Amino acid sequence: MKIRTTLSVCLFALLSQLSLDVSAEPFATLEEEYTPNYCLQLEAAYGDGMMSEGGAAGIDLMFDQIALEGKSALDIGCGLGGVVFYLAEKYGMEITGLEVNPWMVQEAKRRISEPLNGKVDFLLSTSNSNWPIPNESCDLIYSKGVLTHLETKDEVFQESHRLLKSGGLLVITDWLSADEKKWGENIARLVELENLVLFPESVAGYIETLEKNGFTVLSVRNDSSAYLKFNQEIVGRLADPARHTVLLNYFSDSEREASILGYSSIAEALKAGELKVMRFVAQKK
Repeated sequence: MKIRTTLSVCLFALLSQLSLDVSAEPFATLEEEYTPNYCLQLEAAYGDGMMSEGGAAGIDLMFDQIALEGKSALDIGCGLGGVVFYLAEKYGMEITGLEVNPWMVQEAKRRISEPLNGKVDFLLSTSNSNWPIPNESCDLIYSKGVLTHLETKDEVFQESHRLLKSGGLLVITDWLSADEKKWGENIARLVELENLVLFPESVAGYIETLEKNGFTVLSVRNDSSAYLKFNQEIVGRLADPARHTVLLNYFSDSEREASILGYSSIAEALKAGELKVMRFVAQKK
């Protein structure tokens, strides 16, 4: 399962302006791509432990109107564990985070606080199936900003179906394209220049894939306006002169400038409607 985060897909504007060579091959391994320093850069942009936009507000939006108290859950693509820790602390949940990057799994384990010992755990898996988790052991499975990096989602949905209890929920927030199987101009250029693993999918296609793999789609919601605000806020934080000294612990000036331009470009794509951030709530049949 190839998982990337939005910062790594956001450098095309600066690269275009500087006429740098962007034809390099993609990273050979996840360890090469997700170095500890790079992960900490992402965290500096998103907030403590976060690997996608919005921080606590984004998590609350994702789970709006969903009962969470005391539930057992699986986080697909948990990163450094920010969502896991937030939900476990706020709702008394028992959560397993699943991740493909060994360093992130080790770092997330290191960050488990004493009160959460025995309540959360993090597992390494490089497969989209056969996860080391018992059948029907989860009330809830979720994924935030990850599955757009999978060309085919069937295996993940089938495995989620296996792990969910009867009537359990699958909650997904993901990047979708406005047109069937095609990115708009800005995102298509971004994908080409950055050699991204970022696959377009329509709302209709997403629903069809969920349904054929044993789920009833309960709701679909467009959260693009909120994510436009989240990306604008990231730009503001990275550009804030008062934070410049702190950010130098994570970014060179050129890296910070590239990130500012990248998040601004994502905001423009959201404004234009060519990128949509959608929430799906589906139930195991």
